[in-house]
Amino acid sequence: MFLFRDKRIPLNREFRSAIQCIWSVGIKKSLLISSKLGLSFPFFMNNLNYYNFSLCFFLLKNLTLSEVRIKRTIAEKINDLISMECYKGSRHRTFLPVRGQRTRTNSGTMRFLRSHKERVLWKN
Repeated sequence: MFLFRDKRIPLNREFRSAIQCIWSVGIKKSLLISSKLGLSFPFFMNNLNYYNFSLCFFLLKNLTLSEVRIKRTIAEKINDLISMECYKGSRHRTFLPVRGQRTRTNSGTMRFLRSHKERVLWKN
C-alpha cells in the first residue's frame, strides 16, 4: 500500500479507482491524472514504477487541496450560514436534517447523531 497524506491507497485495485480513495479525488480527476500519466485502462497500482508514482504524487499534490483545508472551508460555510440566521443555518445549529428530510418518523439516525454531537460539544 502507498501512503498519500496519511491515506492508504490499495495496490490490488485498478489505478483510477485506487486513487479515488483520496479525499477530493473523484472520477474526473482520476481520469485526468491517468491520461496525463499516459496509463491505459486496466493498469493496476502494483505495476506502478517509481517514476510514474512520483509523477502521480506531483499531479495529486498540485490538483487537490489537503483534507484539512477542505474540512475547514466546509466548517466555515456552515458557520456563515449559522451567523446569517437563515433557515439552513438554524437547522445546522439544532442538529436537524438540513436538506428537507422527513423528521416525524424517519429521524432515528439523526436523533442518535444529534445526541452524539451534543455530547462532543459539551465535552469541549
